[in-house]
Amino acid sequence: MKNFTLTKSNKQIIKDRNTRQHILLLAFSLLFGLSSLVAQNRVDLDNVINLDSDICELYPADFTHRSSIAVPDHIRENILNRGTGCSTFDVTYSGFTPEAEAAFQFAVDIWSNLLESPIVIRVSASFTPLDPGQLGGASSNGFFIVNGPGLPPNTAYARALAEKLQGAEIPDGTFPQSTDILAEFSSTANFYFGLDASPPANQIDFVSVVLHELGHGLGIAGFARVPTDANGNPDPNPPVEGLLRFGSIKSTWDNFIENGSSAAITSFADPSAALLGEYTGNDLFCNSPIAIAQNSGVEPRTYAPATFSPGSSYSHWDESTYPIGDPNSLMSPFIAPGEAIHDPGLVTLGFMEDMGWSICGGSLTVDEFTVDAVEISPNPFTSSIAIKLSNGANDDYTVNLFDINGRVVMNETLTATNGNLTLSNLDKLGDALYFVKITNDFSGSSITKKVIKN
Repeated sequence: MKNFTLTKSNKQIIKDRNTRQHILLLAFSLLFGLSSLVAQNRVDLDNVINLDSDICELYPADFTHRSSIAVPDHIRENILNRGTGCSTFDVTYSGFTPEAEAAFQFAVDIWSNLLESPIVIRVSASFTPLDPGQLGGASSNGFFIVNGPGLPPNTAYARALAEKLQGAEIPDGTFPQSTDILAEFSSTANFYFGLDASPPANQIDFVSVVLHELGHGLGIAGFARVPTDANGNPDPNPPVEGLLRFGSIKSTWDNFIENGSSAAITSFADPSAALLGEYTGNDLFCNSPIAIAQNSGVEPRTYAPATFSPGSSYSHWDESTYPIGDPNSLMSPFIAPGEAIHDPGLVTLGFMEDMGWSICGGSLTVDEFTVDAVEISPNPFTSSIAIKLSNGANDDYTVNLFDINGRVVMNETLTATNGNLTLSNLDKLGDALYFVKITNDFSGSSITKKVIKN
């Protein structure tokens, strides 16, 4: 549970694929790939981590700020038309009013249109009075080591992700189907239950809170903590050392965290004062390659304030780096009345892909846009340009042609055919140097190349 902020405008991040192709690929993976996945990746049921404290404790900020980021149009349209997502969530509701349940389900449906999994993701959600000011929270129902080719050792994954990696449910006692995410939200908080990302200045947007907390339940969760007393309070106060592992086990989030000198958080003595110093040094970053690519080549900064705050520190993006209005601020640690963000953002989704999730519609990796991976011909050109992408995909692309003064002289949205694009009707352009910018509408990645017209 936690406090966090939001953003103002966001680009579409996931493009619908050809429906027939998606169904065929899904059927193929279920019939052939799943049996192979199950054979290779296995959950270790002898090492289960159950956290005693919450990764996130969400409380309202003490200021008001109006800001709105709506869900991408194609996802909203699919939800409202009762379309199927790329994963299935099964929610058991307890105590919810009809409007609270509808808003919770809307947040669930957003995640189901962003992440792929062949295994049903089961959520137990309660709507009940909580501690004064507390808005809610969600956590994974246990973290599990998954053993398999290419998976890091001694690494625990949130239950839903562990099931996805294994390709099968993790049994819970005598029950073959278990709850993956445990969630509770305040029935007395001043929530706005609308689906339009436009809460009044004096209300907290419920969809944003649920979307944020489910992100933690899906695996955005590190094991950083400090010693506590029997009541769960920091002991001593202030704490003198930090802890990370449970035995030798850390979380998948922990594997991607390093400081500004590129020293991995897992390289510090555990427990130690040095580890606490890292948690409170405002100098921690995520080195997830896809998240970096979606963050303009810069490591996303994580929240490491000078005072360790259980439920806020470490397992969030940095508040000042991703402030109100930033498209990647859903998973930052604070929310204010009047704020709404119904989109996790590309940085968060990039990290989740590196963590092990599959992204609905395809990968966010930007390997297609290396200098050698894009061929443009002819160059010089006369009336058309052929663009060949090494990925061979049929994604949608925005192609802009700029003159030497930076003015857009042509803008086209094109669908690739086996990685090939064609920009036509260029014969009326004057002979000169131009720049062609190719942007993948699915991933947001782009590359710019020089071309000459003669």
